[in-house]
Amino acid sequence: MTKASSASVSSPDLKAPFEPAPGLYLVLSPGLTIVAVSQAYLDTTMTHKDDILGRHLFEVFPDNPDDPVASGARALKASLQRVLENRAADAMALQKRDIRRPESEGGGVEERIWSHVNSPVLGEDGTIAYIIHRVEDVTELVGLKQRGGEQDRVAGELRTANEALGRKVTELTGRIGAMAQELESFNYSVSHDLRAPLRSIDGFSQAVLEDCGPKLDDQGKKHLERVRTATQRMGQLIDDLLGLSTLTLAEMKVERIDLSDLARRVSDEIRRRQPERSVELSIQDGLAAEGDFRLLRAALDNLLRNAWKFTSRKAAARIEFGSSQENGKPAYFVRDNGAGFDMRYAHKLFGAFQRLHPATEFEGTGIGLATVQRVVRRHGGRVWAEGAVDKGATFYFTL
Repeated sequence: MTKASSASVSSPDLKAPFEPAPGLYLVLSPGLTIVAVSQAYLDTTMTHKDDILGRHLFEVFPDNPDDPVASGARALKASLQRVLENRAADAMALQKRDIRRPESEGGGVEERIWSHVNSPVLGEDGTIAYIIHRVEDVTELVGLKQRGGEQDRVAGELRTANEALGRKVTELTGRIGAMAQELESFNYSVSHDLRAPLRSIDGFSQAVLEDCGPKLDDQGKKHLERVRTATQRMGQLIDDLLGLSTLTLAEMKVERIDLSDLARRVSDEIRRRQPERSVELSIQDGLAAEGDFRLLRAALDNLLRNAWKFTSRKAAARIEFGSSQENGKPAYFVRDNGAGFDMRYAHKLFGAFQRLHPATEFEGTGIGLATVQRVVRRHGGRVWAEGAVDKGATFYFTL
């Protein structure tokens, strides 16, 4: 076993640093769910990101059922278990693991030999937040050795590859820690440096309206009201942006969550704020999942408020929370019969500050669905939407 340093971080979002990484990386949750993957890994294993994110590692990459002596999955499970028990990196012996070719490329399996290193990323409390699974395809090098040629060179290249692998893992975990520190610094600056001038602008505008109101004509008063409205909206944007960024830093506390009950509580709060609305609400009983209560509450709050907002122009508004099946796993959904959206722009839905409807039609800052996506990704799941203009929308998520 090879000991390696482990960065202590607060469960950051690992998508950004790992997707473009030149090496073959998977990022796993402690439950061995795939939460991030490098493009190089996808290319080498002939897989697609949408087909593997949010799924269990050995559901995606089992042993070849046609090979009775295949043991790669068993050896990898043992290595990952050692990482979970020892909270230290574990370098495996070379393993034979076959990969499945896509049907578009003829199907079947392709024999590969891999060098593996599994390294933990520790949270602030010392528990494992993620496992970085780094592999190197050494099939050609092993083939040279088996053919009896250049044995010393092959062994040297393997050692060099493993040493480089260790350095890259250490470098990447360091980058994750640096990202978390930069985000904390950004939050502090936004909270203290940007709020103060906004409060001054809003406060002095209000003072002018109150103290000098009789001296101002109607146009002047409208200008000042527009200044106040703009500063208050900017303050709300700052609050929403801070809320989105802290989702990356906050420690997750996983427990069994009654999603049906949580959806009812969130819906009751929304109803109390708009008692004049008449909305038919349907919540499926018995929905539960493992997750962080605070984060899942934020996700359901944003999805249900979204549905409530976009059904505001419907005389007979209907909102539904339920579940279906997606690749054998529960896919929870919030469905409404509201304004809907054009599926050509579905890719914009989950970006921060992206809006498919003008603010004059439906208020909002464009942060809600970005927050939902961040929460779902932290749980190792994925989120997507279906809809049509004036025919409503359905937002799905897995955990």
